[in-house]
Amino acid sequence: METGKTSKYLKYAIGEIILVVIGILIALSINNWNESRKEAIQETAI
Repeated sequence: METGKTSKYLKYAIGEIILVVIGILIALSINNWNESRKEAIQETAI
């Protein structure tokens, strides 16, 4: 493998990892928002 191809692959791999981490963080924040919304609805019902 040439050095240029290796560096391009590493940049691509790091970019993919960053995108996956961002997606996980967005999913966790949506989940937390949904849970707090459910709790607020339940408190209102009580």
